[in-house]
Amino acid sequence: MMELETSYAMMMQSIEKVLGKKVLVSDKMKDAMILWDKLYRCQAPWQKEEVKSLCLAPTVVSELACQTTLDFSSVISGSERADYLNESVYQETLADIRQCVEYACACGGLVFKPYVDNGKLAVEYVRANAFFPIEVDCRGKIISAVFTEQRRKGLRLFTRLEVHTLEKEGVRTRNLVLEGGAFVGGGRLTTLREVEEWADLAEEVLLTGVKQPLFSYLKMPIANTVDPQSALGVSIYSRAVGLMEEADLQFSRLLWEYEGGELAVDASVDALLMENGDIKMPGLKKRLFRALDVDTGGGDLYSVFAPPLRDESYLNGLMELLMRVEDLCGLARGTFSNLNGSARTATELNILRQRSYSTVTDIQKAVERSLRDLVKALETMATVFDLVPEGHCDITFSFDDSVVTDRASQFEEMQLLVSQGILDKWELRSWYLGETEEQAKKNLPVIEKE
Repeated sequence: MMELETSYAMMMQSIEKVLGKKVLVSDKMKDAMILWDKLYRCQAPWQKEEVKSLCLAPTVVSELACQTTLDFSSVISGSERADYLNESVYQETLADIRQCVEYACACGGLVFKPYVDNGKLAVEYVRANAFFPIEVDCRGKIISAVFTEQRRKGLRLFTRLEVHTLEKEGVRTRNLVLEGGAFVGGGRLTTLREVEEWADLAEEVLLTGVKQPLFSYLKMPIANTVDPQSALGVSIYSRAVGLMEEADLQFSRLLWEYEGGELAVDASVDALLMENGDIKMPGLKKRLFRALDVDTGGGDLYSVFAPPLRDESYLNGLMELLMRVEDLCGLARGTFSNLNGSARTATELNILRQRSYSTVTDIQKAVERSLRDLVKALETMATVFDLVPEGHCDITFSFDDSVVTDRASQFEEMQLLVSQGILDKWELRSWYLGETEEQAKKNLPVIEKE
């Protein structure tokens, strides 16, 4: 298989050649996205035999994805259509939300692309290396894009380009198939019938009256310092790549210190047993004893090699680098680094967690925006393909805030406010269960009866 940078670059060339349109991915963004993907897969370019990796990139995004989606729930309600969307596709999508957020954190974004499969709605998750924007609106929002998919038949490689364009008449979707695709400088156009899985797809469809893209882009909520003009998001660890390299180098120095400082016994061959002309090391001590053919001059036959370890200095340096990585990735200090185990009050811990809380809150807002756009696209698909009668769709979101808040203490405080008449009971229920005002008020009499 070709190197990722080669295949990605050739895919861009193939799209531009076939469509006659410029892919809105600059060389800087292309190189950065390739690097972020490599780091996520623990394949950093600086890794060598003597340079071990801490795999900080996947650790960072996994931690943020976990905190972002912890106890997360969302429901579509309000009509028959809402119930259909919620039960048939939306909850299935939410079951994968942590993995989706992790991918988006790693490479800057991820696309939710709904489609109809045998009369049922489904959602495809498109990662950054298979998504190519070709048009943005005046606000920089992506409105037209190309999605790629590849299949092999023996030695033949086929690449499907699914082109989504937002036009005055509506949304136009086209399917183009290249044989060879990204691997032979563009390949040759062929038909969908060449691949069994694509044979039933329409070559072109125009959905009239549609005024928004039929996909949703989950974009990381941090400024793009790689290419400020790009509509694409950037990796959560985009600003920490250099420090991640330094951390790996420091970690490798620490490992070498441990290996180089291993206890050893330099022993004269006269002190060791001989067997059939070969030196016989003491049982299970081959790593400990080192035979030296030296003249001891009647002195000691053994000399212990036990240099003092400098691991504390290396560890301190590593911890400092990890703290800098935490800072640049929007994580609280102490997430990976060691804060010397000093006792801290609840207030101090909350202050330390504030940076993570801010980052997680921003990502949660981005997740909510993308899911709202996804539901709009699902509603459009349900209307166009006449899957369910039209109806109102109300979406509620509930995110866990325990990253910085003690939920039990907050619940007690809100109970006190209810008892003093400052808050209504339905407000407490809405906050605690994530219900809408209407739902909370409707369910409240059940609580009062109990």
